[in-house]
Amino acid sequence: MAHRENCIPLILSLLAAFCFQVNGLENFTHSAVIKEGVYHLHWKYDNASITFEVQVQTTGYIGFGLSPNGGMAGSDIVIGWVKNGVGYLKDRYATTTAEPAIDSSQDVTLLYSSENGTHTTLQFERKLDTCDTDDRAITMGTIRIIWSYHNDDPASDTGLTYHGNTNRGAKSLYLLTGPSGNVAPTIPNDAFTVDFLNPNVAVPSATTTYWCVGFAMPKYGQKHHLIKYAPVIQAGHEALVHHILIYACHHAVNVTKYKGTSFQCYENMPPDLENCDAPVVGWAIGSEGLNFPENVGYPLGRDSDIDFIIMETHYDNPNGRSDYIDSSGIRMTITPTPRPIDCGMLQAGVAVTTNHVVPPYYSNLHSWGHCPSQCLSEAMATQPTGIKIFGVLHHTHLLGRAVHVRHFRNGVELPPVSYDDNYDFNYQEIQILKNEVTVLPNDDIVVDCTYMSNARTTVTYGGLSTKEEMCLSFLMYYPKINLTNCESIALESDLKQVSDNPSYPFVFAMNSVNWENEAKRTQFEALERNSTRYVRCGQGVTSYNVGTISALQIAQEYQPPSGPCNYSPTTPTTSSTTQVSTNTGVTKLGSFSVVVLAVIGVVLSLG
Repeated sequence: MAHRENCIPLILSLLAAFCFQVNGLENFTHSAVIKEGVYHLHWKYDNASITFEVQVQTTGYIGFGLSPNGGMAGSDIVIGWVKNGVGYLKDRYATTTAEPAIDSSQDVTLLYSSENGTHTTLQFERKLDTCDTDDRAITMGTIRIIWSYHNDDPASDTGLTYHGNTNRGAKSLYLLTGPSGNVAPTIPNDAFTVDFLNPNVAVPSATTTYWCVGFAMPKYGQKHHLIKYAPVIQAGHEALVHHILIYACHHAVNVTKYKGTSFQCYENMPPDLENCDAPVVGWAIGSEGLNFPENVGYPLGRDSDIDFIIMETHYDNPNGRSDYIDSSGIRMTITPTPRPIDCGMLQAGVAVTTNHVVPPYYSNLHSWGHCPSQCLSEAMATQPTGIKIFGVLHHTHLLGRAVHVRHFRNGVELPPVSYDDNYDFNYQEIQILKNEVTVLPNDDIVVDCTYMSNARTTVTYGGLSTKEEMCLSFLMYYPKINLTNCESIALESDLKQVSDNPSYPFVFAMNSVNWENEAKRTQFEALERNSTRYVRCGQGVTSYNVGTISALQIAQEYQPPSGPCNYSPTTPTTSSTTQVSTNTGVTKLGSFSVVVLAVIGVVLSLG
């Protein structure tokens, strides 16, 4: 009998821990580690609503919110806890850095709660757009999550004890992406990894450095597929390594001569490698890498596949440190069992030159790069059914606030391929599209970037430095065609019309403009929008002869369908605290409760 009494607490404790773990993995399509070993988030969504589950190492209260910028002010927050077997959750909002106010419209529903001796789990649901002005809509782009927790439950709804400085934080995420963006794919048993790492680079003390290293691509005698890539960032260098790109050379390169060569990109680049500009891998700060959809892979390994690559690492060193020795890089996962379809990556947007001009004093300035039908139709000459885009990586620098990849067919704008209206320079993750987008040979693609430059007093030009600007989107697509770059740039002669000194060299002419003059800023916007553009279109040394193009003639812009908030708001729900007994976990786990009872029965029969 004593043996049985000793077993019962142990078995129940193990079952409680197992329930906690099973619950967090049930039916969710996405997950993220918010604080390693402490705060974990799972979620799933449909066209109208989203369900979250937070699992936190605490027996006190939990905070979870959506913020405009990572701070408290303007945030949409829920705070909940479990006390005496009952779960509590309230919809709140913050106007400043203080205890969030209780929302008069409670737009979250607590579905499940549990607490064991170490962890608390809360599962809740809300609409993507609640039509409540104190809530934040959940959209396709970057969402800044704020989080917190406390070791104790509050005494009342309005008596929250401050969580402290260490039990809180912020993290940017894409919430509305395809599942492979956040869920580990099934990696075949025959897959293996290959690391491409910087060779202990002594990072210069310059604020911005682009460092390049050449690698010979392994040959396997038969077609293999790259199916996943992930960053390998040296510990302590997480802020230093801003992005890593891998470019393929599609022309003959002396592999023996250049493999292992290491140099500053664009300054000391050997002439033989200047046309190695076909993107294969794109990673930027905040991203965990890319898991390819299970039907596609990037072809490698045959004699006809790429022989040589250049890995470009952007080091962001604002404090000018000279003691960094870096060996960060990219880890590729490769399978010898090819998938059905080859995929590729297309770099689209504004060509990186000083013709890309972002004048000061703008709160909302658009620059766009046009990938025209003249380019796409030539590249898809053998692919008349078009290509399918499945993922997008947006890239601007510090002034970027939004990026839209716009899609036109015969002058009529279709729904955007991808967009991010809350772009975060420190979170440049690949958006895996929920629905793949078909681009036909006669379509036009426009990468439209929005900048906020009202804190600057001088012109910002396109360039490699973090303080300069870019407007690019890397489009992951299939099937692979002979096109890796499709960018455009406004002509100097058109943009110089804003200057009172158009005969000056371009940069001098732009710098001479009185940009505080609103009329000049308005004139420049029109010139940028309507300028003739030079197009760069091709793959490595292969170039499609597009030349210059006129401004895209838009017959009809895209109008998003009416959403639920275009109608009269529904009557606000009660503001009372939502309560759910933790025993709902038995109902939720379904047949698992039978297993629990069966195990308890076996334990009680011991003796």
